[in-house]
Amino acid sequence: MSRLIFFFLLTCMSLSVLAEDASVAGFYDRFNLVRNEEGKVTVIKLKRATRFFTIKPFIEQLKNDIIGEQNKLRAMSEAELDDMLVDMGTNPYAFGQEGQQEAQAFKDAILNIKNVDVEAAFNELDVQDFWAEFQRRLNEAALFLDPTVVANLEDSRFFYRKAVTYKVVTWALQEAQKRFSNIPILNIASFVIVRVHDMMLEQRHFAHSMLLHYFENVREGKLGMTKLEVDRAASSIYEYRIEATNIMESNRANATWASYGMNNFYMMVRAGNATTQNWIDGLSIMTFTQVKKLNYGFAEVTHEDSRKIYHLHHKAHMFSLKPALAFNHAKPKQVKQMRALLNIGGVVLGFLKIPDQLKSSAQMFMQSLYVQQVRAEGALIGYFESTDDIAMINSIYSQRTNLYIVE
Repeated sequence: MSRLIFFFLLTCMSLSVLAEDASVAGFYDRFNLVRNEEGKVTVIKLKRATRFFTIKPFIEQLKNDIIGEQNKLRAMSEAELDDMLVDMGTNPYAFGQEGQQEAQAFKDAILNIKNVDVEAAFNELDVQDFWAEFQRRLNEAALFLDPTVVANLEDSRFFYRKAVTYKVVTWALQEAQKRFSNIPILNIASFVIVRVHDMMLEQRHFAHSMLLHYFENVREGKLGMTKLEVDRAASSIYEYRIEATNIMESNRANATWASYGMNNFYMMVRAGNATTQNWIDGLSIMTFTQVKKLNYGFAEVTHEDSRKIYHLHHKAHMFSLKPALAFNHAKPKQVKQMRALLNIGGVVLGFLKIPDQLKSSAQMFMQSLYVQQVRAEGALIGYFESTDDIAMINSIYSQRTNLYIVE
């Protein structure tokens, strides 16, 4: 019996080493460590990144997606759309419940797609000098921080200067009001401006989630870093998450730079462990079995006879207590299709004649279904690298809804 236990432990150790080696290979394939003259890591950069953010391809993608969705909706009944919305964790018929109006607005926007004259709308949107100027200003601001830099270990306020890009967005939104007198077209322009900026930020967030997976699962020596360097890199990751108006938090990060990031990260790890244990103990509002924690951010479970991956730290949407779905093995395109529909919904919502306050709330609701979730799913790339699951890596990339995130 002792021999069987020995061989079992030896097999587990071998698998762990192989997983770590695969993670190390993935780390060096994606990231470059910049060292100073003393050999200390000072900056971590992405080897493959979008350095220049173009606007026209995104607008063309939106246009083509809406045209494609028009064709699909002609063959889809309202009941089928309702089923899709329920799968997304929304219910436009839950009258009196929080989020019902926003869900109904989203549904109305999708149903209204067939009435939109897409060619006419996007021809009116095509004010080339405006988009060229927005693109120029946005890239000028982006280069101020270097889009390839994902961590600056020496500068505790490096990312706090990212507010420069928000100023460009403010300028563009104000300028759009002067350029587009047609309210639905102005709404499309405003959506594009805000979404392009969000996607630009997502490139770093996605990479940060990958890095945190590596920091959690690979020894620092294997990554070519010291413990202090990993700790400071984690601090830089969390410094990026500080809001531009939160000077007190920026000061705290600066004062506790060596421990700031890991203190925040381990709070996240402990919260994820507690959530996983609740799922195992049957304390979730959903019935999960065969729960397997993948890393700090995700767990794989069996739910409704299907293996699914759920977020440990993000809810389905702003009005939900249920965890966000990251991937459904039984319906591998479910999350991708949902996010494509949400992206389109954000555009066509502008054509609805509803109060501005509801329109704004519905927009926030739709964004809560996918924006933060996409940013976190870089950690799944790191996990599936460790298992050498190329198909799953491709699937996670395909549902990112962000053409700026480079594979």
